[in-house]
Amino acid sequence: MFSTQQKALFLLFYILLMLAVPHAGFKGDVDCWARWSDNILKEGLPNLYQYPDVNYNPLYPYVLWAYSKLMGTHEKIMHYPNALKYFTLLFDFAGAFAAVSLVKGQERRFMLALLLLFNAGYMYNTLVWEQIDAIYTFFGFVAVLLALRGNTIFSVVCFLLALNTKAQAIIFLPPLLLLWLPQWLRAARRQVVPALGIAVALQVLILTPFIWFGSINYGPRIAYINLHAADMYPHLYMGACNLWTIIAPDSPLKVVENWTDLAVAHGLTYRQWGMLMFMGASAVALLPLLVLAWRSWRANRRPERAELALVLLSFGIIPLLATYFNTQMHERYWHPAVLFLAAYGFLTRRYWLYVLLSAAYFLQLETIMQYLKLKKYTVLLFDKYFIAGLFTLLVLGAMVELYWQALRTLRAAAPPAATDATTPGAPVLATPSFT
Repeated sequence: MFSTQQKALFLLFYILLMLAVPHAGFKGDVDCWARWSDNILKEGLPNLYQYPDVNYNPLYPYVLWAYSKLMGTHEKIMHYPNALKYFTLLFDFAGAFAAVSLVKGQERRFMLALLLLFNAGYMYNTLVWEQIDAIYTFFGFVAVLLALRGNTIFSVVCFLLALNTKAQAIIFLPPLLLLWLPQWLRAARRQVVPALGIAVALQVLILTPFIWFGSINYGPRIAYINLHAADMYPHLYMGACNLWTIIAPDSPLKVVENWTDLAVAHGLTYRQWGMLMFMGASAVALLPLLVLAWRSWRANRRPERAELALVLLSFGIIPLLATYFNTQMHERYWHPAVLFLAAYGFLTRRYWLYVLLSAAYFLQLETIMQYLKLKKYTVLLFDKYFIAGLFTLLVLGAMVELYWQALRTLRAAAPPAATDATTPGAPVLATPSFT
């Protein structure tokens, strides 16, 4: 995909980022990584979930276990926690490479990868904040690519890895099902059983240390973390400048009167209203993908390259809607949309959604982190209502773009292929034309 010289430049750029931003990180998160790694060193990986503040799914603790082994002592663990970002940074690069794999031309792929890797909005989460959203974003993105290429088995595996990294990856399940189901309906025994079997085996393997090798079985504790994630921060929003920012008690509109999302309005809690708005907006956003899935199933084929842009845009909108409408949303939850909308822009050369999201996301993170240490953070660009307005414009614009793209795609799609000359029941699979 890249020449030897281009690969060398990517390696040098990776090293440069390691050297240029060695100590940045959001203190609360960095302290967690150091503390959890130290706990693993003392008590072992299987007993990590005995500590009440451990609220992440079990995949990243394996990374912390490797880090604790590499450091070897309490002093080194506490001195070098920022080094953990270098592992996550690999997934930022891998995500960029996956996104540009959809376009043709070695030189263009190289330049577009740089366009994404030089994007402060995309890199801020890992380099400056030191969070791990790049990991589950990458696995979610690859799950989509594999599903489009007909490999639903490893697509399910990648989705499972994303879910075991962060529970937020669950938002990808409905659109992924729309990619999986047409293929499963055609070849149930050849794909469904292996996919589910491998997924179950992998999940058991991931959970094995915590279930059977700890002082007690921590499986129920991990299940509790996932089932009660919405109970952790019962507030309208946790940093994300979204709909609830605009209607919060301290906003000019003051539509809602309480900061807790458990407050009741018209028979439902704010949390339930947020979920209803998200599910309703998601149903509207996924309708074109549902039509595409139906037509693919009827035509007995996988989505073609001409339909790929619609798929990427559909997946890019879902994180936007989840973060915009739901309560308790953190400022980092917009992150997966950046990669999907970047890939959509690369494929269609329509970059405005990607540019607007990158700018809004960067302002969102910098408003809280204040890494640049500017003299004033009270100017318009960093005003939370201005940023919420940008995301409102982004959500509305993305929905308009989606249906514009859907009309173009579905009108241009060829009618279902006739099967008279084929063996009855034999699938007519279009050969994927994207690289």
